[in-house]
Amino acid sequence: MKRITVRTYSMLSSRPGIQTDPVETDAGTVRELLHELQETRKVPLTTNISKASVNDRFVDWDEGFADGDCVTFLPPFSGG
Repeated sequence: MKRITVRTYSMLSSRPGIQTDPVETDAGTVRELLHELQETRKVPLTTNISKASVNDRFVDWDEGFADGDCVTFLPPFSGG
């Protein structure tokens, strides 16, 4: 089991601002982690509309991560 930090933004939480939460997971990829969080925390993201990063580096959904890493899920956003 890996102990990681999951970072999300206010859109994905009832609390304002950026949230960082410790998570224990058996997921092997960012995609598996997202699916796990969708089931346990009702995270309203899908891989076709959002992005992910590991340790502040954008990654593909099938990227792995290690114990101690920080995985960030970014909701869809636009500028104007």
